[in-house]
Amino acid sequence: MIARRLIRGLSDRQSLAITLALACLLIALIVPTLNVPRSTYSYLVFFDISQSMNVEDRELDGRPASRLAYARHAVREALRDLPCGSRIGLGAFVEYRTLLLVAPIEVCNNYHDLLVSLNYIDGRMRWRESSEISKGVFWSIRAAKELGGSSNVLFLTDGQESPPLRPRARPHFDDIEPGEIRGWLIGVGGATLRPIPRTDREGNHLGYWRADEVVQRKNNSGEDTRAEGNEHLSSLREVHLQKLAQQVGFEYARLDGPSSLSDAMRDRRFAQRGPVPTDLYWLPAMAALILLVWRFLPSRPWKLRRLETPMHR
Repeated sequence: MIARRLIRGLSDRQSLAITLALACLLIALIVPTLNVPRSTYSYLVFFDISQSMNVEDRELDGRPASRLAYARHAVREALRDLPCGSRIGLGAFVEYRTLLLVAPIEVCNNYHDLLVSLNYIDGRMRWRESSEISKGVFWSIRAAKELGGSSNVLFLTDGQESPPLRPRARPHFDDIEPGEIRGWLIGVGGATLRPIPRTDREGNHLGYWRADEVVQRKNNSGEDTRAEGNEHLSSLREVHLQKLAQQVGFEYARLDGPSSLSDAMRDRRFAQRGPVPTDLYWLPAMAALILLVWRFLPSRPWKLRRLETPMHR
């Protein structure tokens, strides 16, 4: 009986379209998920949460924004651009250590969880006041190695070492080779020196750091010149980050906008090619939609146009 209906349905265009559209919808319901080769990306994203990242020299929606808020916003935007199958982990840095907060998870299936986790990364997680950027970068590389080395590192910071490094001093870890783990150092902040906000553990504003309250860069004699230094002020230390990136085999980019971070994360040099579970139900569903549109098109549209055209005498 069903076969007889199908044969009868094929007798005209309208019934044929409905029949085929129904068949396509049934296929869409049962089509299995297939592994399709595609390029994906995997990153451990570490945020510098030291107090200099609270300097408001960035702008979001026309309002002043801190460097940390600007960095989080850029990562949110970049997550939307990453292809499904990509994996992102989240972490924080302060003192000289990194803390992995979220192990790498797939972006599309865990998109909202990643956004919620980003909202909680701020200065209230800070466990020390110092900020030894160079050591933190090495610890981020160690974290990537401990996870098997399949993830690249993305480290967002203004590059301000606190306490400042001695002249020509560069920390080095013997267990890490340059280029062993690939990644990006992303510079956040402006070129103008700004006062560093001082906050308590709850994030409440307590004023600004003064010159006599922080360790200043030493002069040639090795003495701490607190009255003369400007380590209580902060700007993007771009030259330092560029040298550090070269030392560990990373790439460097300045965070000029959310799109700049997205472009860096989707750089083809960091792509990983492999099979990704992919839903293909949309293909037969799209075919069903096209058939239905075809079904309801006028059979002789030229007649309609002729009727709509006014007659001239």
